[in-house]
Amino acid sequence: MNYTNRVKGNRPVGNRIFMQGGVCYNRAVPMAMAALVEKPIVVPPEPGLMGAFGVALEVKKRLKAGLMATAAFDLEALKNREAKYGRPFICRAGGNGCDRRCEIAMVRIDGKSVPFGGACNRYYNLRKRIHVDADALDLVKQRSFLFHTYYPLYATFFGCLGFDVLVPDTPSRQGIAERGAAFCYPAELSHGFFHRLVSTAHPPDYLFLPQVKAVPAERIENNSVLCPFVQGEPYFLRTTFRRHLKGIGLTADRVLSPVLDLTSGLEAARSPLVKTARKMGVSRRQAVDAFNRAVAVQNTCVDRASRIGQQALQNLADDPQRIAAVIFGRPYNACADEAHMGIPRKLASRGVLVLPLDCLPTGSWSSRRHMYWGMGQQIIRAARLVADHPQLFGVYITNFSCGPDSFVITYFRDIMGQKPSLTLELDSHTADAGLETRIEAFLDVVTAWRHLKSPERSKSAPKSFKPARTEFKNRVPGVLTSSGRWLPLTDQRVTLLFPSMGKLSSEALAAVFESEGINSVAAEPADEAVLKQGRANTTCKECLPLILTTGTLLDQLHRNRRPGEVLVYFMATGAGPCRFGQYKVFMKDMIRKQAIKDVALFSLNSEDGYGGLDNRVHHKGWQSIVIADVMEDIRAMLLANAVDPKTALVRFEREWVLLMQAIKSGRPGVVDHQLDRAAEKLRRIDLRRPVEAVPVITLVGEIFVRRDGISRQYITERLAQMGFASVCAPVAEWIHYADWLVTKDLAYNGHMTLLEKMSFALKRRTMRKTEARIKQKLSRSGLIHSDVVDIPDIIRHAHPHMAPDHIGEAILTVGSALNEVVSKACGVIAIGPLQRPVTVGCGKRSQGWEICRFWPSKVTGRPFRRS
Repeated sequence: MNYTNRVKGNRPVGNRIFMQGGVCYNRAVPMAMAALVEKPIVVPPEPGLMGAFGVALEVKKRLKAGLMATAAFDLEALKNREAKYGRPFICRAGGNGCDRRCEIAMVRIDGKSVPFGGACNRYYNLRKRIHVDADALDLVKQRSFLFHTYYPLYATFFGCLGFDVLVPDTPSRQGIAERGAAFCYPAELSHGFFHRLVSTAHPPDYLFLPQVKAVPAERIENNSVLCPFVQGEPYFLRTTFRRHLKGIGLTADRVLSPVLDLTSGLEAARSPLVKTARKMGVSRRQAVDAFNRAVAVQNTCVDRASRIGQQALQNLADDPQRIAAVIFGRPYNACADEAHMGIPRKLASRGVLVLPLDCLPTGSWSSRRHMYWGMGQQIIRAARLVADHPQLFGVYITNFSCGPDSFVITYFRDIMGQKPSLTLELDSHTADAGLETRIEAFLDVVTAWRHLKSPERSKSAPKSFKPARTEFKNRVPGVLTSSGRWLPLTDQRVTLLFPSMGKLSSEALAAVFESEGINSVAAEPADEAVLKQGRANTTCKECLPLILTTGTLLDQLHRNRRPGEVLVYFMATGAGPCRFGQYKVFMKDMIRKQAIKDVALFSLNSEDGYGGLDNRVHHKGWQSIVIADVMEDIRAMLLANAVDPKTALVRFEREWVLLMQAIKSGRPGVVDHQLDRAAEKLRRIDLRRPVEAVPVITLVGEIFVRRDGISRQYITERLAQMGFASVCAPVAEWIHYADWLVTKDLAYNGHMTLLEKMSFALKRRTMRKTEARIKQKLSRSGLIHSDVVDIPDIIRHAHPHMAPDHIGEAILTVGSALNEVVSKACGVIAIGPLQRPVTVGCGKRSQGWEICRFWPSKVTGRPFRRS
């Protein structure tokens, strides 16, 4: 895993692998690794000594480069040298206020006492009389996600209203233990701080727990959303600690959770904060005055931080030999004492100037295209500045299972190129010793790099490779090949490939484009080989759907590509907050880095309800999705309830093939006739008991993994063996939800004109009629009773637990689960890859019921259950 995540990154694995280290003396380990990767592994005769050889070679290189002076030592004396441990003591840091109380061990070697230990260089500096002002570093103390980023705003606002603002000092371990799902480390700390707050002897009168949806954007037209965990904080905390809130008498009206969308700036917080003050019995005039004062104070703090950064850069320029470490990350991990493990002080105590990225003047630097995370925009802009500055070096602090960072760190490293940078991944189990070693090594590499590297950044030679891309010409969709030749999608040399998001859904979509004269192929459902292919070409930190879709594309290229074929890969996209919208970006980068010729991407965006197609194709596509959804549920019922499941599935497959042929024909009457025929044929299959008597379990969660066989570990088949029929939340649900967001102006594509709204309303009405007609026809099979998806009803069920402004799968997971448990299903299983929005939904449990959480591992594809 260390090799995969820290060394290989998203570069492909080679054909022969060299393995070293003392672990290789156990011959079973390299044998097991070879079996796992299915490639030869070379082990040297003395694998445990390779590090020593590496040190010797590095010394030789540095002697040649003039970085070290030659010296001599006696190997025999070194061999016989005796070390004894003396009595350890506690470092008091010279009385400068440090309260870490590190233990320093005293090692006596050849009559000399050598101290060892400590979380920073304070004691070493004292002993060597080195003066370093490590306490000059001014970092914000974070308590809960972005609270202290906007603490001047909040504290001033409520202070002007006459309220005392209380902030918890330390996180409670008990609170962290009470979390309801698998969260990242900052979210765990959020639970701990909240528990501390509601467990005080004198509970507060109000709890301010805002949903910060977005931070100020690079450009107002851009998205700048925050990750689902940050946005979902008020919802999962109120659910987790509902008994505590009830015990101290804090009713729902005293937990204040305004939605703050700051995309356009701080002024956007005026209305929600004034409304919050009105709920607290404050007059509107007083609330407006308090807000104006709060914005002024917040802006003053931001300006002060900017001036400090400008002065620091000027001081750096005055001393060309000095370097500075820029701390990358998020305020709640990179600038939080309880989260960053003292990393900034470890650097500062070694004489390195340390700057948080938000002190840098990044206004003239651009972010990355389609970077919809606000924090990601800040990180990438700062990365471009640091990469261009000869004295600045990046230290990226991240946390295990951080969803956005699984992509942003790769972008960060691409920007840095050959310039040294340090990435430190932390959680509650991270030890100081490992951090010390890596920081020392990083600073050593920086010193060598500055000595050997010209201050001028080397300009890389322009690459001749040009990736293919989809492109319209005279309103005709086509693809511009790597050689610059444009071909329409209907050209026989072009193949449109659909990744498997459930066998039926992908085949149905491919059939629609076949009806338009486009050579379309639905990829076979992913297997272990595809999973391995995906893992070999990603960092394995990205979520499982990306790993599988990457493996699917590469598998198609390696095994099934025709000579001269131009491949167009279908990859839908979105605008956040989850990682799905980065898939297309990742795929494009991979094609460019690996110089894969004549492979382009074809995308539709959820922000316009997956428009971009003409009405005819859109209608046929919608029809095929609904048919696939219903047929999937019919298949699950036959698996669980047919007298002879094998024979039943043969008949099912026969009817499915005929339905696909009808869709390929492109004639609506043929499709309707085949639906009637399929319902009649399927109705004749012998069942063991009435459909109404079969217990049903609903599968909700992330849209890809809940429908993909290997992702959900064939749970439909396993439930069927136990007598349960599974009903999978339909793909149509997400498309209806995307449309609902557009109609409520909650999507990020701007406001529609009156004519656009009328056209959109007509489209939605047609979609509902089509859905109702298809489901009514297939319900005659007697195997399902599918209702038309009702998004307002799903939102209504979720609303007591989650605001509609919390966009994404979490609200659908909660609303669908509650709706199904109350009305139809005997149980609900929420399925999702690790650290996706479904985790927020699974962290919300209402009294009297619980969702079973089922996460396929994002690395191995094997599931494990969390209770």
